[in-house]
Amino acid sequence: MKFRILRYSAMTRREIFKSIAKWVLFSLVLLVSYTIEVTMPFASWQPYLTLTTAVAVSFFSEELSGAVFAAFAGMMHDLAMGSLFGFTSIWLMPCCLFVTLLVVNLIHRNILNFLWMNLTAVILVQSAELLFKYIIWRNPEIDVVLINYVLPALIATVILSAPLYLIIRQINKKLGVENNTDDILTAFEDVEDDEDKVRY
Repeated sequence: MKFRILRYSAMTRREIFKSIAKWVLFSLVLLVSYTIEVTMPFASWQPYLTLTTAVAVSFFSEELSGAVFAAFAGMMHDLAMGSLFGFTSIWLMPCCLFVTLLVVNLIHRNILNFLWMNLTAVILVQSAELLFKYIIWRNPEIDVVLINYVLPALIATVILSAPLYLIIRQINKKLGVENNTDDILTAFEDVEDDEDKVRY
């Protein structure tokens, strides 16, 4: 027995279970990333792992699911860093959506493409935070924050983004569900059969 989800795609019970398990594991990775940001085991070299997790998940997801996951990741990043709640989500969601669109339409899924897109997204998000928290208000501490905290955090993020990418890729490889042409055609045939039963 198959169940129709979005876009009339057909999924078996096993595929539904794998999809749920995949997103549970993605959420656990995000929770671990949040815990690392909160506990700050690397002192000033504190990586932005919640942002990297969101980009990595978007790298292997569809547009809507990646954007929603990015929204939650942004809020968790705000909680970890003491920022305005929801501020990071405003910037992270379009970044992750753009990542998904690039992967779907233009570029291949490989670690090099992930690394430069992740670095770009993190820089954009952190630049927005610096702009609205320091530059606009002409805060004299911006040089200290940039040199002693932001730059070390960016370096640590780049270093740890590769293993995080491999973890997300492995989860998606083992539990990913892709709808092929046969599944879609079967779903439409099921819809037509249901309509015939209703008519007669």
